[in-house]
Amino acid sequence: MMRILAMLRLSVLQTLRDRGELFSMLVLPIALTWVFGMAFGSVGYESDTVVLWLEGGDNSVYAEQLRDIVDEQVTIEVRDASADGAQETMEADEASMIVEIPEGFGDSLMVGEQATIEVTTNPDSDRSTSALEALQGAITRVSTNAQAASWVAEYGDVQPVEDGDVIWYPERRFSLTFDQAYEIADSFWDPDPPVGVDSVIVSESEVRGDTVMAASNVQYSVGFMIMFVMFMAFGTAGGILEEREQGTLRRLLVVPASRPIILSGKVAGVIGGSALEATILVGLGAVAFGVPWGKEPLALLLVLGAYILAASGLAVFVTATVRTRGQLSAAGPVLTTALAMLGGCYWPIEITPGYMQTIAKFTPTGWAMSGLLDVVARNQGLEAAWLPAGILILFAAVTFAAGLTVLKFE
Repeated sequence: MMRILAMLRLSVLQTLRDRGELFSMLVLPIALTWVFGMAFGSVGYESDTVVLWLEGGDNSVYAEQLRDIVDEQVTIEVRDASADGAQETMEADEASMIVEIPEGFGDSLMVGEQATIEVTTNPDSDRSTSALEALQGAITRVSTNAQAASWVAEYGDVQPVEDGDVIWYPERRFSLTFDQAYEIADSFWDPDPPVGVDSVIVSESEVRGDTVMAASNVQYSVGFMIMFVMFMAFGTAGGILEEREQGTLRRLLVVPASRPIILSGKVAGVIGGSALEATILVGLGAVAFGVPWGKEPLALLLVLGAYILAASGLAVFVTATVRTRGQLSAAGPVLTTALAMLGGCYWPIEITPGYMQTIAKFTPTGWAMSGLLDVVARNQGLEAAWLPAGILILFAAVTFAAGLTVLKFE
C-alpha cells in the first residue's frame, strides 16, 4: 500500500510542476465556462439592463418608490437622465427603456384617479421585456397600496345606514390618512410579497424524463468540469506511455513490487490527478460562478467519484491500446471533445433531438451530466444518484479490466 501511495504522490507532484497541465487545470475551464455562460445565459451579471428615468417629472414619494423598486432588481440599473440625453442613449442601444412619470402622478393616486406613466422601449434591445416586467411589478405594488389606502381613508368617514325604519351608524374603528394607510399596506410587501412566484423551466427529455432546465452557470460549470476531468485523466495516463517509451516502466519490474502493485500505483496516479482537477473545479464553480452543488454532499460525491473512475478507466484503456504518446495526444482530445458534445457538456441535452439524447445514454459524460444536474440543479438526493453512479462504476470496471489486461510494459 505504501508503494502505491508513493507512486500516487509522485504523479501528483509531476502534474503540479507541469505548467501546461496547470494551465489546463485552471485557466481553460474558467475561461470556457465564462465565455459559454456569457454567450448562452447569465453568468456573473451584476447589471445587464439599463433603464433611464427622466428628470423633471413627478417628485412624490410614490414616484420615488417606483424608481427604487425597479432599481432593487439585481439585473437592472436605473439612471436619471434628461429627455435629450435619454434619447441619445436609446439610439445608441445603451438602454432598454425610458420611463417618465408626469407631474401629478402622486396627487392622482391620493384622490383615487387613474395615474399614468409614459414608457418608451427600445425595440433593438433583448432586455426590454425583463425591464418592462420589473416596472409592471413595481406598478402593481404601488397601485395595490393606493387602492387599499383609498378604501381605508374613505371608510374612516362613516355614513349612516338605513335598515327599514331604523337608521344606525356603523362603529368607527379607525381614522387614518391616505399616507398612513398607504404605509401600512406597503409594509405587507416586506420582506416577502403577499404572493410569490416560483418559476422553473421544464423540458421533456429522453434522458431523465421531464426535467428542470439548469441555469447557465450550473450547466456550463458542471459541463466543463466533466470535460476537463477527462482531459486530466488522459494527460496523467500519458505519463505511462512516456515511461514506456523511455524504458523506465520496464525497469520497474526489477523493483521489489509485484506487477499488480505497479499497475495499481500507475492507476492511482491517473485517478488522483482526475480527483484533484475535479476538486479544484468544484471549488472554482462555487466561488466564481455561484454553483450551489446540491443539498446532499454524499450524492454529489457518489456521482462525481464514479465519473472520476470512469474517465480514468477510459484513459487507461486508450493508453493501453495506442503505441506512442503522440498517438494518445491526438486521440485523447478528439475523444474527450466528442464525448463532451454527445453528453451535453457544451449545451443542455434537453434541447437536442431525441436520437441525440438516446446517444447520450451510451456515454460516460452523458450519465455524469445527468446525475450531477439532478443533484446540483434539481436538488435531488441519493435516489437520483444511484443509477448514474452505478452505470459509471460499471463502465469504469470494464475499461480498467480491458486496459490493464492489454497494457504492456515495453
